[in-house]
Amino acid sequence: MLFAFCLSHFANHALGIFSLRAMDLGSQYHYAIWHNTLGLSVLALAAFTHVGLALWRTAKRRTFQMPIWEFLQLVLGLYIPWTLTPHVFATLGLYTAYGLSPTYERMLNMLWPEGALMQSILLIVVWTHAMIGLHFWLRLYPMYRRVRSFALAFAIGFPLLALWGWIEGARRQADKTYPSKVSDVHLSWLYDNAYQVLAIVYGLVILSILVVAFRIAASTLSKRIKVTYPGNTVLKSTVGPSLLEISRINGIPHAAVCGGRARCSTCRVLVKAGGEDLLPPEPSEAMVLNRIGAGQGVRLACQIRPKSDIEIQPLVPSQTKEAERGGSGDAYHWGVEQPVTIMFVDLRNFTGITETNLSFDVVFLLNRYLDGVSSVIRAEGGYVDKFIGDGIMAIFGMETGAETGAKQALRATIKIREVEDAINADRGPQFPERLRFGLGLHSGTAILGRIGSAGAEGQKTSITALGDVVNTASRLEAENKSGGTFMTVSEDVLRAAGIQMPGVVPSEIKLRGKTESLRFFSFHNVEGLAVPA
Repeated sequence: MLFAFCLSHFANHALGIFSLRAMDLGSQYHYAIWHNTLGLSVLALAAFTHVGLALWRTAKRRTFQMPIWEFLQLVLGLYIPWTLTPHVFATLGLYTAYGLSPTYERMLNMLWPEGALMQSILLIVVWTHAMIGLHFWLRLYPMYRRVRSFALAFAIGFPLLALWGWIEGARRQADKTYPSKVSDVHLSWLYDNAYQVLAIVYGLVILSILVVAFRIAASTLSKRIKVTYPGNTVLKSTVGPSLLEISRINGIPHAAVCGGRARCSTCRVLVKAGGEDLLPPEPSEAMVLNRIGAGQGVRLACQIRPKSDIEIQPLVPSQTKEAERGGSGDAYHWGVEQPVTIMFVDLRNFTGITETNLSFDVVFLLNRYLDGVSSVIRAEGGYVDKFIGDGIMAIFGMETGAETGAKQALRATIKIREVEDAINADRGPQFPERLRFGLGLHSGTAILGRIGSAGAEGQKTSITALGDVVNTASRLEAENKSGGTFMTVSEDVLRAAGIQMPGVVPSEIKLRGKTESLRFFSFHNVEGLAVPA
C-alpha cells in the first residue's frame, strides 16, 4: 500500500514536466484514490504496520551484524520519518485541522526554494528504501529475473522523472504570484505536532536498539550451547539468537536472500542432531517448508532458536564477499547440498592408443581432447570438477538451478560431439582408428564442497561433488560401452530440462544398493536433440 501511494504520488510529480495544470489535473485522480476515509484508513494502517514490524524485528535482534544491503535499508528507513513527518502535517494535517487544501500551488510555494533540497533527498531516500525491499523480495521469482534489466531501468528512471517534474513545477510556480494562506499560527501548529510525533518515533527506535544492546550484554551470563557445522567446526553460543544470527556473529557464511524474514528458503539447514529440542515451525516457516517440499529435519535457520546443542548442515551456498577471499568465509568450505547435473566424459580405448603411439603424440592428442571438451563445458555454464586420466567430471547448475543446469549439460553434449568430429578430422595417420567419446549424465542432489581445504591456509581448493548422483552418472557413462553409444542420459535429466521422448521406450538398469531401477536413454547421435531455451 505504501509503495502504491508513492508510485501514484511520484507519477503526479512527473506531470510537472509538462505544466502546473497537468500536475493539478493528476492530483484530482490521486486524491480521489487516497484522500477519502477508506484510502486514508488503509494508508495509515499500512504505515503503522510497517513501522511497527520494523521496530519489532529490530528489537528481536541478537546481533548488530547484517549484510550491507540490509544495513542500508535500515538506515534509510530511520531517516525517512525525519523529513516525511513534517511533510505529512503540512499536507494532510493542515487540511484536516484548518481546511487548507494541499494543492500544488500552495505546496510548491511553501517548499521552493528553501525546502527543495530536503524534499528531493526525501524522494530519493523513500524510493531507494522501497526498491531495496522489492528487489530482495522479487528476486526469488523466475519472472523477475527475466525482466530485471527493465526493472532496473524503471528503478533509476522513474524517480528522475519525478524530481524533474516537481522541480520544474516549482520553478514555474515561483514566477507567479500566489496568495499564501499559511500563517505563522499554521506553521507553529505544524512543527509542534511534527516534533511530538518524531520524539515518539525515534524514542521507540532508541528503545528497540537498547533492547538489542541489553540482550548482547546479558548474553555473556547466559547458558551456552554448542553448534556443530560440517567439518567438525564447533561454535559456542548463548541461548536466544537464531541459527542465522549465530552464523553471522561467528563469521560463518550463511545464505539468506530475504534477510531472515521467512520469505525464502535459502537459509535452510538439515538438522542432524538436537532437532527434538527445537520448537515446531511457526506458520510462516511451515508455509515455506511446505512450498519447497522440505524433507525430514529441514528447517529455516532464520526461524529456529536453539536451546541445546545442535548439529546442522547448510543446504544452500552463500554468495558473500568473504567467499571471494576463501577460507572459512566460503560456504563451499563447509559443504552445501543442492540439485545439480553431473557429466562424465571418457575417451574410448585410450589404453590401446598409448600402447601403439609415441608418448609425445599421445600427450598432444590428450591435451587437445581435454582442452576442447573442458572449454565447451565452461562455455555452456558448467564447472570442471576434475580430470581423471582420460576422463572429465563436470557439474552443471551450481549457480543456475536444476532446470537450467540440465539444459546447459545437454547443450554441452552437442558441442562436445563437434569437438570429437574436429579432432577426428585432423587426427593424423598415426591414429588410424576413429577416436570416440562416451558421455554419462544424471541429475540429482549432491553435496558440493572444497575437500581438503581445512589445511589450505586460506587458499581455495577446487569444488567437488559427492553423493549418489555422482556414482550414477559414472555408471551411465560406462553403460555406453555395451551399446557403442555416444551418450547415456538418465530420465531425470530430460525431465529437469523439460524434454519428452514420446514413442521411445527407456532402458532400465539396476544399480547396487537401489530397490528401483534407473530409467535412461542412449544416443548414438545428439545433433538433432532439441534442448528448450
